[in-house]
Amino acid sequence: MSTTGDVSGGYDRMAGPIAELQGGWVLFSGLMLLFSGAWVVLEGIFAFVRTSWFLDDAVYGPLWIWALLWLALGILLMAAGGAVAIGRSWGRWFGIVVVLLAALVHMASFATYPWWSAAMVAVDVLILFGITARWRPAKAAPTG
Repeated sequence: MSTTGDVSGGYDRMAGPIAELQGGWVLFSGLMLLFSGAWVVLEGIFAFVRTSWFLDDAVYGPLWIWALLWLALGILLMAAGGAVAIGRSWGRWFGIVVVLLAALVHMASFATYPWWSAAMVAVDVLILFGITARWRPAKAAPTG
């Protein structure tokens, strides 16, 4: 029994842009978003279980609210890091918004964690530079 015609069923062609693994600063930013997200999640967990590690009371509400905020922010940072590392264009914009939000949250939490907050703001600035200055657009998919 023989087959005639196109046996691939058109599966050898892809439509739309191809996201590619980024390199250099963008890959650094994606990985740092992942690590930063993990650190912020740990910060939220520590705020629940080890309140003695913090220098002072939180300025804008009780520490457990900050813990919830840090947990949610950490999950968003890790999601953005994965999207940026694999080159998704929506991930770039999502990463920019989330890293700006993270920098604002770290600036607002200077009273509870001054040195950690300063270090995280510096990391956020490096991440923001890497995402905005060194992005390669997606390539068009082969059609043929």
